[in-house]
Amino acid sequence: MQIFCIKYANTFLIKMSIGLKEISNLTGYSLSTVSRVLSNKISGDSESAKKILSAAREIGYSKYRGASPSSNRILDIALITQHFSEEFYAYLYASFDKICSERSYSLTIHSLRYNKSIKKQLLYLSQTHDGFILFLPTLDSFGYNIIKRSLMGYPIISIAPVYEPVFDTFTFDSYQGGSLAANQFIQSGIKKFGAIHGPEEKWEAELRKNGFYDTINKNGKNVLWNYKGDYSFESGERAFHDIYKRRIDKIGIFASNDQMAVGFIHAALEKKVKIPGNYFIIGYDNILFSKIFYPKLTTINTDVDQLTAEAVDYLIRMIKGQVKLGGAAKKTLIPVNLVVRNTDKKR
Repeated sequence: MQIFCIKYANTFLIKMSIGLKEISNLTGYSLSTVSRVLSNKISGDSESAKKILSAAREIGYSKYRGASPSSNRILDIALITQHFSEEFYAYLYASFDKICSERSYSLTIHSLRYNKSIKKQLLYLSQTHDGFILFLPTLDSFGYNIIKRSLMGYPIISIAPVYEPVFDTFTFDSYQGGSLAANQFIQSGIKKFGAIHGPEEKWEAELRKNGFYDTINKNGKNVLWNYKGDYSFESGERAFHDIYKRRIDKIGIFASNDQMAVGFIHAALEKKVKIPGNYFIIGYDNILFSKIFYPKLTTINTDVDQLTAEAVDYLIRMIKGQVKLGGAAKKTLIPVNLVVRNTDKKR
């Protein structure tokens, strides 16, 4: 084992040295300068660093990717995200970790800090990872294009919906989910409709809302009541108190996630209000609480393992050179489905 490690390390250093020489030849800077830039010892804003990092991206160089893909090194995928406390994200991260492990890849999760230079953070990460999965639900196309320019030539995919995808994107069909909820209420004979929205800055929340509203409107009806939530249990409770004081009942409510739906139900039960009965509600995500909370929540199910498997398999193909980098971005929608339990219709 020790001999193998020494042999592998020597091979790795030789390959890394060849990469440094190639960058040195391309830019005209010395090997020592190239090495210092790639080790983050020279500011990425300097003219020399910009040229060296640009050349490194052109040849697909990184400190760890200098080793041969056929070596026994475990390749590493970076999941770049923002810090969210919702339960769904814990499922998502665990699924990515499981899928990567099954494919003999390691996974590192990085929380992107918006109070620091995104470009600097990404350039640093590009030296230590073989591929990137972006999960940045509040980032717009402008922000994604910054990332694209910073990591040109690296294998990157996204799993967060955006109006115009900049990278190949795998995401749930959030619009379909909203539409399924609306159709379920309509088919159940419910005449009044309401919605608890998710955060406006999150694309998937907007898509869920649009799917619900469009389907209601296409059936010649309107959404009577809505509340701006933030995906938290507490905002679901606040939504109940808002509609309760308005004396609106016998209404079908679509909550943009399960936590808000469960919060709404909890507040209703404290007031001894019947669900289903006085209110009907459908959530989104099919988290654990939707199955064990009483009454059990009707919800939109998202197959997290399907999303992560398709995304990781595609990224691995990119890392292996089986998918051409830099082409037009495409979007793959993972279908969702309705799980009918006890909260969506008259019994």
